[in-house]
Amino acid sequence: MKLFLSLALVSGAAAFAPQAGVRQSTGLNQHIGSGGMADTRDPDAFADEDPRKSISAAPSFEEYLKQRAAESGGAPAAAAAPAAAAPAAAAPAGAGGSDVLGTLSSLEGPGQVWGADGIAVGKEENDLKGYENFSKFYDAINQFGIAAELGAGPYTVFAPTDPALETYELTRGPLTADVIKMHIVNGKFSTADVPTADLTSIGGDKLNYRYAVRKNFVNDAIIGEKTFGPYADYPVDIACDNGVIHTVGLCFAM
Repeated sequence: MKLFLSLALVSGAAAFAPQAGVRQSTGLNQHIGSGGMADTRDPDAFADEDPRKSISAAPSFEEYLKQRAAESGGAPAAAAAPAAAAPAAAAPAGAGGSDVLGTLSSLEGPGQVWGADGIAVGKEENDLKGYENFSKFYDAINQFGIAAELGAGPYTVFAPTDPALETYELTRGPLTADVIKMHIVNGKFSTADVPTADLTSIGGDKLNYRYAVRKNFVNDAIIGEKTFGPYADYPVDIACDNGVIHTVGLCFAM
């Protein structure tokens, strides 16, 4: 009887004892660091023979915002954006062919939203504030006599927006011919060619290309930069009679 009671007590105590178990991670290919924490950074995209094991490239934050705007009822605005930006991309064709200077004179840049500044004037943060242009760059090319130096080409022009040149003037000083020449390269290079191209400016400066955070940079300016909101991005691959234009949001001399 005593043996039976002892066995019953042991069994009852075991029922309330904490159960040891192994918690299986649901993460795939996670690296455990020295601190015992899993590396949660986005893995690189790759294709596996088994499609279920493949990892596709995640969209950038700017691309995600555009997708979200379209899914939440912002589709009409997103759909209208290409139409608004069409004159910029189609300027050479609409003029029956134009050189880089003629295209720059009327080129429309990226659409910018109000952001936090819009609240004070009764605007939503995602409302369109306006489109940037390139009048300062165009005027400087003529002012410094660079237009007269350009021949038949071809040329690749990395055109900085007006705000980009204004920022340079505020932080570095007045624009010079050398600063403007940094943005014009001998040869016609599309965005696909830029990573392997000889990016030597007409002023003799060797421009620096690098690829980082899934973006292409030349002298720290993003080539093909995306804007916030559903409006037009920075135009690139604008074909001209004597070259091609890519627009950038940072002066190369910064």
